[in-house]
Amino acid sequence: MVLDALERIEVALRVDVSHSLGKLDQFAYLRPDLFHPTFGVEIDKDSGLTRHHDWLSRQAQLIRQSKEEFVRHNKAKYGLPLAIWVACEVWDFGAMSRLFDGMREQEQDSISSFYGVHNGRIFATWLRSLNYLRNVCAHHSRLWNRNIIDQPKFPPVLEMPWVAPFERHPQARARCYPLIRMARHLMAAINPNSSWPDRMKDHLRDFPDLRHLGMDLAGMGAPADWEAQW
Repeated sequence: MVLDALERIEVALRVDVSHSLGKLDQFAYLRPDLFHPTFGVEIDKDSGLTRHHDWLSRQAQLIRQSKEEFVRHNKAKYGLPLAIWVACEVWDFGAMSRLFDGMREQEQDSISSFYGVHNGRIFATWLRSLNYLRNVCAHHSRLWNRNIIDQPKFPPVLEMPWVAPFERHPQARARCYPLIRMARHLMAAINPNSSWPDRMKDHLRDFPDLRHLGMDLAGMGAPADWEAQW
């Protein structure tokens, strides 16, 4: 169920990023000057490369490995490089989130504001955390009480009231429920008519009452009044 939402979020953000950069240049992803200096200019002292160089290596690998017909067609008809609105179709969640993280603040803010997050740097942490969540799910690993290594930052409570329980409880912030609640927030913007929020809510309600064994929704970071905040 989590992957169901993350797949839709991934597609929506891929479109947002490619449209935002595509307005600047059809090959914007190749131009370090169109990204934040920490991504496009600063050299990593260990690798001797910029984060942009590292990202381009991953992008080239994704294009090289792709068996998609649209990639073969564009290579044959137009050659390389691929325009960003074509190249974006081979991005996985990790490639997309890393590129967003490297974008300039004005482009980040423009995208994140659509989702009700006015600070694009905070939104970048959301995407990194959701990418971590996706990888856990993709490997069919336990999710319920997993410790989330790449934790997100949250907007001020006045801007987004539902984050209040996680600001007060660092342990809850280190579990998966805040990330699932983030996915619910994003889904409301992407597809307000989606049945996913109701299906996920029903699924969480079905969690067995195993408090005598120390197993309940609190173990995944859900506050006591999670249903009211959903």
